[in-house]
Amino acid sequence: MSGATSPAYYAMVRQLFREHNRALINFLLTRLPSEQEALDVAQEAYVKLLQLDHPDTVGFLRGYLFRIAANLSIDRLRHRRISEKVSTEMLDKLSDIEALDLQAITQEEFDIVCDALNELPARHKEAFVRHVIEGYSTSEIARELAVDERTVRKFVARGLLHCRQRLDASHRGQQ
Repeated sequence: MSGATSPAYYAMVRQLFREHNRALINFLLTRLPSEQEALDVAQEAYVKLLQLDHPDTVGFLRGYLFRIAANLSIDRLRHRRISEKVSTEMLDKLSDIEALDLQAITQEEFDIVCDALNELPARHKEAFVRHVIEGYSTSEIARELAVDERTVRKFVARGLLHCRQRLDASHRGQQ
């Protein structure tokens, strides 16, 4: 039985959890925007600690746990920044409303856009319609849908992309 799967190692991790979990959560709350994220990262850190191949090489398990958690929180924030940047850039590129100018499209194109919208998940469609067609801000839609603004931007961007793809496919089919 390896060190990471031994009952003694599990007991050490359980003891670590009992004595230091609140401190770990508080530490993560200084780095992450919500308690739920702090709890998620803490749980992931414990899982990684339990998956060590050679736990006997770690001299100070508490310090190692906090280092794992710090690295995971950095990874999560880095991923979020990249994701937000990509979704914002995507929305900026796609929301050139001239590409989907609903005043200037033909009836056939309008039908294609309507069909494309009906293919979207309900929340994506609602965010798209509320923002692009009805002119609501992403913050207003976020409150309505009980999600963050980044999620609304993703929903709208995916809706725009989907409609654009359907229109492009239709135009290719006519040539």
